[in-house]
Amino acid sequence: MKKSFLVSVFAFFLLVSCIDEDSFPQIETITEGKKWTLEMGSSPSEVYTQLQEFNLEKNFNTVAIAYRQPYSSPEEIKSDISLYNSISLQTTSGVLERVLISFDQDKVSAIEKGGGLLDPIQYWPENQPNDISIHVDDPLEIIQQKLIAIYQISTYQEYQIILPDKLLAKSYDPEMKNYEEWLFVFSESISSLREGRTYVRLYFKNEKLVKIRTEYEEFDFVI
Repeated sequence: MKKSFLVSVFAFFLLVSCIDEDSFPQIETITEGKKWTLEMGSSPSEVYTQLQEFNLEKNFNTVAIAYRQPYSSPEEIKSDISLYNSISLQTTSGVLERVLISFDQDKVSAIEKGGGLLDPIQYWPENQPNDISIHVDDPLEIIQQKLIAIYQISTYQEYQIILPDKLLAKSYDPEMKNYEEWLFVFSESISSLREGRTYVRLYFKNEKLVKIRTEYEEFDFVI
């Protein structure tokens, strides 16, 4: 009887162990040592280089900056916008209007405008002189000055300027050191019908990486 009880207890704990192992999300917190290419105690610029290396393996391409707020004017932007692949402008009141200005090879590659859906245009604003409006093929070095001129016009002063997630293919933005949380996500194929996804949050303090929190889940594809 005693032997049967012990076997039952062992089987129970084995079952619990299996359930815990396969339950999602699986959360891990690292505060010392190393996770993947990321080393605790690294500076933001070092972590960025480590992310570029890790991206070669996992192919997630961008890192998000948590709690970065939209800018109310071009003068507030301290980042070099050439380190990003786009900027967007969006109204803050009334009917939603958005403008997406995309960059490639140090010039404006596309401009899109609209509300929920965006349509391509050749320049923006469309009712302003050429020396003020931003045009497709404009060099990036003049964009911020054009934005300053646009924001002198009352019609456009309510637009907020939003930087996208940081593209890892481009160099480090020194302004990133002013933000204490970065995020990225990468996916991996488990099988032809199942995918694993890892959500990663990096925490900095005094410009040093102090914590990595990962959350892992798996999803079945519905056919």
